[in-house]
Amino acid sequence: MAKRSAVTAVSRVVWLVVGVLAVVLAIHLGWVWSGHSERSPVRLWSPWALVEILLGVGLLLVVLRCVLMPAQRLAWALIGAMAATTGAGYVVWDRIVSSGVDVPSFSLADAFWLPALPLLGVGVWRLSRPLVGGVGTVRIWDAVAAGLLGASVMALVLGRSVLTWTGGSPLDAIVTLGYPALTMVLVGMMGSIAALAGWRLDTGWLLLCALVLDMAVGNALTSRMLASGSGNIEMVDQLAGVAGLLIPAAAWSRPRRMADRPVDLRTLVAPLICAAAAVVVLLLTEVTGETWVSALLATLSVLAALIRVGFGVRSLLDAGEQHRLAITDELTGLYNRRGFLRGVEESLAAGNRRTRAVLLLDLDRFKDVNDGLGHQIGDQLLAALAPRLADVLGPDDLLGRLGGDEFAVLTSTPDVGPLAERLLKAVRKPLPVGGIAIPMDVSIGVAVEADAGDTGTVEERTVELLRCADTAMYRAKSERRGWVRYDSIGPDRQRDALERAAELRGLLLGMGSRERLGSLEMHYQALVATSPTAPARYEALVRWRHPQHGMIAPDNFIGLAERTGLTPYLTRRVLGMSLDQVAQWRQGGGDIEVSVNLSASDLFHPTLVDEVLDGLRSRGLPPSALTVEITEQVAIGDLNTGRDVLAELRRAGVGVAIDDFGTGYSALSYLQRLPATEFKLDRSLTVKLTDDPAAAAITRACIDLAHTLGLEVVAEGIETLDQVDALVAAGVERLQGWYFGKPVVGSPVPPSSAFRAAKVLTGS
Repeated sequence: MAKRSAVTAVSRVVWLVVGVLAVVLAIHLGWVWSGHSERSPVRLWSPWALVEILLGVGLLLVVLRCVLMPAQRLAWALIGAMAATTGAGYVVWDRIVSSGVDVPSFSLADAFWLPALPLLGVGVWRLSRPLVGGVGTVRIWDAVAAGLLGASVMALVLGRSVLTWTGGSPLDAIVTLGYPALTMVLVGMMGSIAALAGWRLDTGWLLLCALVLDMAVGNALTSRMLASGSGNIEMVDQLAGVAGLLIPAAAWSRPRRMADRPVDLRTLVAPLICAAAAVVVLLLTEVTGETWVSALLATLSVLAALIRVGFGVRSLLDAGEQHRLAITDELTGLYNRRGFLRGVEESLAAGNRRTRAVLLLDLDRFKDVNDGLGHQIGDQLLAALAPRLADVLGPDDLLGRLGGDEFAVLTSTPDVGPLAERLLKAVRKPLPVGGIAIPMDVSIGVAVEADAGDTGTVEERTVELLRCADTAMYRAKSERRGWVRYDSIGPDRQRDALERAAELRGLLLGMGSRERLGSLEMHYQALVATSPTAPARYEALVRWRHPQHGMIAPDNFIGLAERTGLTPYLTRRVLGMSLDQVAQWRQGGGDIEVSVNLSASDLFHPTLVDEVLDGLRSRGLPPSALTVEITEQVAIGDLNTGRDVLAELRRAGVGVAIDDFGTGYSALSYLQRLPATEFKLDRSLTVKLTDDPAAAAITRACIDLAHTLGLEVVAEGIETLDQVDALVAAGVERLQGWYFGKPVVGSPVPPSSAFRAAKVLTGS
């Protein structure tokens, strides 16, 4: 930390020194430009004295940089050596001129000046090595085109008089042609490095470019003056002083590491500009009649630029395809999570006044599809569902699959309710997959932009909007409401749920008073037999009478019991109360039976069978007095475990009913594998019985197959006499629904369904 502070302090001093020397040099250049250099207050002992001082100071500052900062030490040492050789060359030149002897075209000073350009080139190239190792083909062609363009421009500046010079000794040729050749290479190399950097240069690299340009201009002008024998050499020599300032300025700017960047349309502009500039060089060469060298280099630059454009277009197409794959779900062709989140972020960043909403869709019991029918069928179902969802959306809506069985919609529709209903309808329509029409259901959570607030970054608001939709979706799933709109009192609702869970635990475990916790209450609904000889049966339905909240429906606490591990206690209480009630009814005479619902966790409870049989035995009830009901999804969720438990109950004489048949994903062949005595036809099938011929045909086929398998059929959701007549004609054994009466609280006398039952039995 202390070393870093020291480097920072030294850096400030360096920039101060460079700034002061730049002012001094500017004053001197003004006098030189006016032709009165001898009057300059900083001319000192010779016309080159200030140049020697500036190069010497620059060398010292570079050495200081190498001592304090180890990064790229060798590269800057080479550039410092360039300053040293250049300064030494001017010291020698000063002594030669001041001695009064004739100055040869190749002097001892040239022995110092000529190595300066290679030293600078090697140093700059070493600085760029971190970039060179990580570039691709596209950037290499950028470098070739830019390098050739720089060399062609330099050749044009040097002109025919320099590049076609043929007179003098070999040493004269080194001076006249060596400097231009090295300068062309140096300029071309710097253009290549700029291209490799993606044309994005920081302060340090801009100063290095200025240094190379300064050296190139100085050498070009010197070469032309030597070739023509005229010109103000002293003015040109002052450019070496400028180099003495640029070297430490670049050294203490610490150029950053340059990384490759993705190809986009902007990257095609650079080679096109390069090609256009090369064409301009060709035209100028033709107009001025300059050497063919610049024309050849410019032509090669155009060809390299065109090749670069070809590679760039291909890379752009590849990048577009990679981008598409990165944001696309492979199975459905929709946006994946990354693509959908990016779409939400872009929409929120637009900042217009449209109200945006996110609808999060989670398929219900999709695991049963994979477990019962296989993952291949599950994938086919998701792929078939995607276009169905897309069909109900607007042209500006965004649809994505976030993963698994979870989809999401981004919409700006003002009224999101109708859209949610259309999505529900689209999902609930059975999907024909693998020769099976699979019925589906979904839970949808809706959150609008305001739910995410107006503070924070776009990314934070996007995450919050998805979280709100996710919260609403889980509420819709737990309450079985189809779709639910998020509201800000969610935390209060969660607190209420925790309080209700604590009260339910106290109620089931006897840890509180009736006055504070209330009591469980059993209601019973008749399963009316279509045969006069069949025994009466009632389904037991639990309610929670709460002292503050009144009558709590089962949907509002059974799921809570499942999530908090209280289901075994609730089932034990319901089973005991139901058996007590049927035992009381039987004391009044008659064979009366009761049906009790079991949950998925009940089937995994190791003492379930013993508790059921002990409960019957302790009350003097035959096993036939009880029928346990499980839903179709519970029955096939873990087929082996469920079948073993149900088979043991069945062998003991307890009835087994498959509830809500027609809402799940199992084929009718599953009925053959389950030890069931009956199945209950869900109201979703019976309600369409008299209005939809196709539904009626399906219902009759299910009833006929059940009878073939030796099962009885109970039809649920009966609300009209027409339904009664149709189902009796189809041969169902029992009917259940509000047509015969709503569930009523248990009492010493069984609920009467005589009036409605008489209509069934007599056909009146």
